[in-house]
Amino acid sequence: MKIIGVTKCPTGIAHTYMAAEKIEKACQKLGYECKVETQGSQGTEHTLTPADIASADYVLIAADVAIDNKERFNGKMVSEMQIKPVIKDAEGVIKALPQTSAKQAGKAMSGSEEVEKVSPMKALTNGASHMIPFVVVGGLFIALALSLGGTATDTGMQVSGRFWQCMNDIGALAFGLMYPILAGYIAYSIAGRAALAPAMISAQVSVTPSILGTTAGTGFLGCIVAGFAAGYLVKWINTWPVPKALKPIMPIFVIPLIGTGVISAAFILILGAPIAWLMNALNAALAYLSGNTSTAILLGLVLGAMVAVDMGGPVNKVAFLFGTAEIAAGHPEVMGAVAAAIPVPPLAVGLATFLARDLFEEEEKASGLSAFLMGLIGITEGAIPFASADPKHILPSIIIGSGVAGALASVFGITDVVPHGGPIVGVLGATNNLLLFLLCIAIGTVVAAALILFFRKKTHKVH
Repeated sequence: MKIIGVTKCPTGIAHTYMAAEKIEKACQKLGYECKVETQGSQGTEHTLTPADIASADYVLIAADVAIDNKERFNGKMVSEMQIKPVIKDAEGVIKALPQTSAKQAGKAMSGSEEVEKVSPMKALTNGASHMIPFVVVGGLFIALALSLGGTATDTGMQVSGRFWQCMNDIGALAFGLMYPILAGYIAYSIAGRAALAPAMISAQVSVTPSILGTTAGTGFLGCIVAGFAAGYLVKWINTWPVPKALKPIMPIFVIPLIGTGVISAAFILILGAPIAWLMNALNAALAYLSGNTSTAILLGLVLGAMVAVDMGGPVNKVAFLFGTAEIAAGHPEVMGAVAAAIPVPPLAVGLATFLARDLFEEEEKASGLSAFLMGLIGITEGAIPFASADPKHILPSIIIGSGVAGALASVFGITDVVPHGGPIVGVLGATNNLLLFLLCIAIGTVVAAALILFFRKKTHKVH
């Protein structure tokens, strides 16, 4: 039997490749022929050829966001699921393919036709994952310009010199692009390419006060609304019965025109003012929470704990997206708390396997080292194998540890201008105080590791 697969996670870094490896190892164990295409941060690798698809008995799609070019599997037996079940038990998933697979119907789709159905959370994470590189570039460019070419004045940091000013301006430009990209790829995951233009243009309208007639734009909330509105509007338009002669111009003329006009008008006439007010209220609340020691602790604690709850899942992504949006809103201290919490789970499990090696199996020790290295570069997912094997004890430990790291970061006023976490962002100069940032991570890691070892000694025999 031949199994082919596609894996894709929101960030395209960890889960994508972990799931592919799990599928390949399970197929090898079962004696099946296998090939897995990864749609990760480096692009598509191990691309499935027409011959691969034609000869396959089953197609396994493990993805938390919409995959590219799904229509090529029309007529094949396809099973779709989220990534985590595959990482946890790939062998069981593959054995169940005869029961979980169904023939994918339909002909090859064009940009004007309906694409795969995705959940709102999938659409949101798809938009966020495409937005992240723009915020990373913007944050780093601005951070470098301010730290190397900036001068402290009574009104704040001022950049001098043409080179550093250009770098600062490029960073600001990248930040500006994050809004249409977020909206565009939310819409794209719902309705395909035809939804890109209405979503991106409407998002830009939503963050431009002069068009809205307001004192402020709608920020990331407006862009999310624009993305979903464009996606579902275009999806509905695609159901219209139109003459065959008009079909070629629908995705390049009719749909963008109608979609952009309708959604932009909705923002100008109805949505712009209340969403802008809500964003102003949210930013004011955040400013109050982060500016008060007691409330800052609570804010950091909650965000930090959310990071570790599902490690790359919906709860994690909500905290991450919230922190990312607040960078552009002028509250990088929110991302600072998130960034300090992100590496704690993998660092903690790695530290635990090093400190008490007799409490762990050889495979766990190897996974612990890998997790520790992943933690250094801010990849939370490294702790997933441990949490999957012992959720009752591992999850509470890392949730508490990440919460502690986030709370301390808020107390110390740690800022982060890059939507990422772990020691690497501090080393790159994205935080305002490297030593305190690392101290927050270290304390959270030690707390989580200590709890892991406490539970481990109670529930496992020493080897």
